[in-house]
Amino acid sequence: MSDVFRWIWEKLSRVTSSREFIPEVDGLRFVAILPVLILHSSANILILRGWTAFERDWGQHHGRILRAVSTGAIGVPIFFVISGFIVSLPFARHALQGAAAPKLGRYFLRRLTRIEPPYILALTAMYLFTRAYWHLLPDFLAGLFYLHKIVFGTSNPINVVTWSLEVEVFFYLLAPWLTRVYRIRGDAGRRLLQLLLIGLSSYVVHGWLIPHGPPRLNDTLLTAIPFFLAGMLLADLYASGVARRSGRIGWDFAAAGSGIGLVYAAGWEWGRLYWLTPLMIMLLFLGSIEGRAANWFLCLRPVTIVGGMCYTAYLWHIPLLIVARPYLSKLVPHGLEDGPAAIVFCLVAVPVLIAASAPLFYFVEKPFMNGPGSRYIEKVLGRIPEALRRRKPVASGVAA
Repeated sequence: MSDVFRWIWEKLSRVTSSREFIPEVDGLRFVAILPVLILHSSANILILRGWTAFERDWGQHHGRILRAVSTGAIGVPIFFVISGFIVSLPFARHALQGAAAPKLGRYFLRRLTRIEPPYILALTAMYLFTRAYWHLLPDFLAGLFYLHKIVFGTSNPINVVTWSLEVEVFFYLLAPWLTRVYRIRGDAGRRLLQLLLIGLSSYVVHGWLIPHGPPRLNDTLLTAIPFFLAGMLLADLYASGVARRSGRIGWDFAAAGSGIGLVYAAGWEWGRLYWLTPLMIMLLFLGSIEGRAANWFLCLRPVTIVGGMCYTAYLWHIPLLIVARPYLSKLVPHGLEDGPAAIVFCLVAVPVLIAASAPLFYFVEKPFMNGPGSRYIEKVLGRIPEALRRRKPVASGVAA
């Protein structure tokens, strides 16, 4: 049996672009994807029960269970912090450790070959599944270029969760320039500046821009930037050796406290104090690295495997839920109230979503993790400049 599990772990293990694997990061991806799956699974069973409101709206006035479930939206900001950390880490190591400078061409090519193909495949599959080809064609085309929110001001109806991927793409484009903050000499001054930028931007976003600014700007990089900046500061601390695996129990309490604070802030809201969420996610991140129990749990192989599949699970869980909910809902007793019914449905649906994501991850996403898919795209793209150079003499001869 151990050989079977070893074979499964090997097939489902994520491939990194560098030789380094940070298990705590995939563990935190697990922490981020799980509440999202719970949130949307609960929403689906409630939709079948005749509900029309969604996410935070139905979580605020219908009991503590549903209110707690509605906090699953906090998983997306955790993803933003993780992305800020992962994308910024090579730039931090170059500036702070003297490592080789990331080549921008290679950086953007990596983003293209790693992120784009699974996204296009998932969006196209969902578009075809809707069968509303002419009606949703503008949404599909805008979504292909990560511009739906900019063009239409709303989430993409083909797959509503793709708004966060549009946000991430804009951060990827700006990251090589945002990370120039690492060039500031003096560790204390540089980190203090980053901390002030996180706090100030978060206070402005949550205190003014989201409640009083144009709704079109919500769920864009402007409102998500504090979380990416938090990830950048974490990359600074990790590359400098400040954040390290110390195994201190005190950090476990810090991680647990920040987790409770995030749930409370997302579900019960702290009003003016909600702007502290990027800092709480930072504390959760540091606790997962520095702590003993938190580090042990997040580094467990099943946890890191599921966390490593989070991109696939995130892209595909909505269509999977739509297909499976008529069948899975039959396992929920009719006499249950909405809150307990949502819990029972999640206990059934979430494992099914994870299991269904495994083959999709292996066949759709993993080939583009420095695999045959990504190598093929790089080969094709590499031929384009050569083809253009070959055509130039021909064109000049025709003109002559």
